[in-house]
Amino acid sequence: MCGIIDHSPRLRRIRAGILLVFCAGCAVTGPPDFASLAAELDTTIPGVIGRGKFPSIQVAVIRGQDIWSRAYGTNTSTAHVYMNASVQKVFTAAAVMQLVERGLIDLDADVGDYMPFPVSHPGYPDTPITVRMLLAHRAGLDAFRYQFEWDTESVFAPEYRPAAPADVQALSQEGYLMASLSPRGSNFDPRAWIHEPGREYHYSVSAYPLLRYVVGRVSGQSYAAYMRENIFLPLDVTRSGFSATEFASRHATPYTRMDGENIELPVWDGQGSMMHATAEDMARFMAALMNGGRYGDIQLLQPESIVEMQRRTTRFTRLSFFKGKDDLVPAGHGLGLFVFRGGWMGYGGSAPGFQCLFRYNPSKQVGYVIMSNVNAILSGGENYASARSDLFEVQDGLISILDPLYGLHRLMLIEVGFLGVVGAYIIIVIRLWVRRRNAKRPGGVA
Repeated sequence: MCGIIDHSPRLRRIRAGILLVFCAGCAVTGPPDFASLAAELDTTIPGVIGRGKFPSIQVAVIRGQDIWSRAYGTNTSTAHVYMNASVQKVFTAAAVMQLVERGLIDLDADVGDYMPFPVSHPGYPDTPITVRMLLAHRAGLDAFRYQFEWDTESVFAPEYRPAAPADVQALSQEGYLMASLSPRGSNFDPRAWIHEPGREYHYSVSAYPLLRYVVGRVSGQSYAAYMRENIFLPLDVTRSGFSATEFASRHATPYTRMDGENIELPVWDGQGSMMHATAEDMARFMAALMNGGRYGDIQLLQPESIVEMQRRTTRFTRLSFFKGKDDLVPAGHGLGLFVFRGGWMGYGGSAPGFQCLFRYNPSKQVGYVIMSNVNAILSGGENYASARSDLFEVQDGLISILDPLYGLHRLMLIEVGFLGVVGAYIIIVIRLWVRRRNAKRPGGVA
């Protein structure tokens, strides 16, 4: 191979240029200042709102423990609240970890120890369902029957109102769980349980409502009261809560997208235990997660608990080389957190009328919250895909500013190796072609 190495001045200049580009990339240590960030977003987000028919978008960006927020669109402000949907799971996981620190919950104890009735997989009745399994989506649970209908309280218009029995819709949180978990319960369905507990990862929409109940029962107060006292107040989260009626004058109006148009929905309460939050309030919580559980003078969680949450209990091996760019690429799931490639962590949420992205990178000390008030869960298909892609476009803009080299992290080692082999093959072919061309010249050396 040494005989075909080109040591020409031109090739040396190309190598030097490539090295300069990589060194420049390595010199990127963080995002621009917030003024530059605002200028960039002021240019890009209004266009996304217009093209994507987003009524509004609220954004909060964090660097270290400094927070910047802005709202775009109509009938919104940085004080308006949006439902954060499944992103609430991160807050619930933090509450569980606080109770673990206080000795009130054991992650590896049977969750039935903290409830007034036993909890078991009907196919594996002798295998305990632990708190850790529920946090990690490894309990073998899929979704209780009518979970969506019960949570949304059937407040939607008749043409897409969930059809659930009235007696289920009227159940309290405890009543609903008992009816869903007890083999004699009116809402029990063995098909809600699938894999053997602890064996596999399976995302569950019912695991965290169960954990919310555990938080309330173990703490001796309602879930909402515990969250206000132990998560919100210490972080000075003053504009978020759990009752939509508290925010009647500043609640973002939810919309669902149907046939390419946004249709207004009523604001729903979510059984009084679903979060209505501002992006800035959520960023305060994010700052604590990103800094070993500490925000300002408040130690919300011990560093060991943050490490436990971020440690992957499941590893994902999804290839991304041949996949179009959309969301960040997940690398695994911990306790209440997804772990993405490139050191990013967080969650995403979708609910009727709302979407939310909550992402942070502890090593880079940056993060962001994006909230919008349109979704298409009720119609699905192209409507749902378009609403998601619009949100990811905003995320792509933020990632390009906060983590310019993230594209390199999208690839797995196997994909990087594949690209390396292809690149080496191309170089060899070119060099052989150059060598043969030179050999054909008068006086050329083969």
